[in-house]
Amino acid sequence: MRRTVKTTAAAFTLFELLIVLAVVVILSAVAYPTIRSIVGSEYLTSGGDQVRIHFAQARNQAIRSGQTLSLRYEIAGKRYLIEPWTTGDEFLEAGMTSDTQPQVNLMGMGAVEKERNPNHVIEKLVGQVHTLPEDITFAGSVQSFDARQAVLGDASFNELTEVAGLQSATDGIVGTWSDPILFYPDGSTTQAEVRLANDTKQAFVMVRIRGLTGVTYVSNVVTVDELQQLDIQRATSQNQ
Repeated sequence: MRRTVKTTAAAFTLFELLIVLAVVVILSAVAYPTIRSIVGSEYLTSGGDQVRIHFAQARNQAIRSGQTLSLRYEIAGKRYLIEPWTTGDEFLEAGMTSDTQPQVNLMGMGAVEKERNPNHVIEKLVGQVHTLPEDITFAGSVQSFDARQAVLGDASFNELTEVAGLQSATDGIVGTWSDPILFYPDGSTTQAEVRLANDTKQAFVMVRIRGLTGVTYVSNVVTVDELQQLDIQRATSQNQ
């Protein structure tokens, strides 16, 4: 007679499955803030690098073209725009007077150059609305007083500068826009610190540009407490 052997397949009970599921949920809940922080820091750094690169490109373009450029960003928003900053000097150089000056459009001398050269193509850098990475917004900036900006916009020095700095493509875009950060043909810029924040407004990076040299760099990611401490230290040193 042949002997038959019965085998029983091992299996998890419902209780055991529930325990495993509970452990997975707990571990995910513990790890989620860390993972989110790492991803958020990467987005912040990426946004800072993007703005830094556009700062450098705007400075180089101003040097090459001989025309002052302006960068404005959307306060508490994600958008920013680089465009010519009309000083009136470009109209004098073109031999125009207050009687012959054409209507200044949103791109300053862009329309005049296009009429002279129908094949002229405005670079994507200038006149285009740029956007920060996902969940990153502009949290404000700290700018030093720029005496040249005040002089270039003073009509008493140039009768063709009445509209200098007042017309901008941002006038037609809904939102609150910052004061301009200027890039001059001599390679210098407005000295500024632009701050980017994550979606929770608890982490920041600062994109700094030195006015005299135009050198731009991005800070490490800092917390809101560290940023407040930095502002306190800066205010204290200015008052001393």
